[in-house]
Amino acid sequence: MGRLFIISTSPFKRLESKTNIYLARKGDSVIFIQNGVYVALNIPADLKEGIEKKKEEGVEFYALKEDMEARGVKEFFGKVVDYDGFLDLIEKHDKVIH
Repeated sequence: MGRLFIISTSPFKRLESKTNIYLARKGDSVIFIQNGVYVALNIPADLKEGIEKKKEEGVEFYALKEDMEARGVKEFFGKVVDYDGFLDLIEKHDKVIH
């Protein structure tokens, strides 16, 4: 299966998260971990549009449950996985990009 993009920094401070999302294509996945989960609190309009477009193209979005809980993030626009689910994602993708 495609690539797994790991986003660990706040999308409000670094541009890498936006770049990785725009590079994702059908069969790829994006997971938000650590401070990356803050994207769910107040997603910028341009990033929200990009994510919605990528979802329509077949890109899946995930967040790490433990990091959401540690940062008080209650909702996410994709699937929420625990550490075992994160490891499963790493194993099933051909490449991991961080």
